[in-house]
Amino acid sequence: MQAIEISAPNLSTFHYIGSPVEISIRYPSQLKDVYLASFVPSRILSYGRANLPFIARHVERLTLISCGENVNTPMLPDKLLHLKSLGIRLYRSRDSPIYDIFSVVSFLDASPALESFILHVERDYIINDCVTGDDLYASGESAYQHDRLKRVKIMGFHSAKSLIKLVIHILGSAPSLESLTLDTTGGRKPGDAGKCTASGESHKCCCMSERDVEYADRAVEAAGRYIFGRVPSAVQFEVLEPCRRCYAGNR
Repeated sequence: MQAIEISAPNLSTFHYIGSPVEISIRYPSQLKDVYLASFVPSRILSYGRANLPFIARHVERLTLISCGENVNTPMLPDKLLHLKSLGIRLYRSRDSPIYDIFSVVSFLDASPALESFILHVERDYIINDCVTGDDLYASGESAYQHDRLKRVKIMGFHSAKSLIKLVIHILGSAPSLESLTLDTTGGRKPGDAGKCTASGESHKCCCMSERDVEYADRAVEAAGRYIFGRVPSAVQFEVLEPCRRCYAGNR
């Protein structure tokens, strides 16, 4: 399949899984919910950033799932003026991707009405940069203000420089921010904070290996060193850490 053409005047939801193809939607004014996913390396984020302002200019809820994204998301002038909820999930492929996670800020800068942003980064997706030199994360004024952004959650947060820079950017450009959650465990189900699933009688956490726990420890330390002091007092800030069972079972 090379192209999709849709002429449904009342189309409100469009979900597509596969490599990017040419998409033409004749009546996009009612299209509010878009889901694009590719589980093979296909640069779906770059495709979405370049094409969605024309394919779905009235989208309000957008979910993008990419595997092995290896081209940074481009900064473009075209906007998603009605987008309120953005979810991005990044999976790794067999080949180590060369991708700057900070470049997803292109979607934030293109979405002046954005209220909620959830980013899920699979472990090992980004090389775990050493966090050294406080000057690398110096505050600076952003060219764009995310005036309506209220809720941000990053699952799979670790000490990669690009992730820390992204969080600092958001804190410096989102005056209406109400909550910021950094989940170092990779994403537990809602309500499971402090609880992990044990396997058998070993009381070992199923979801976190010894290396995962080590990365989470680094992430918690980095959050305390580079992010905590920048969070305004009015923002509900939470760092989800491995539970006691993770440490007891995996160390």
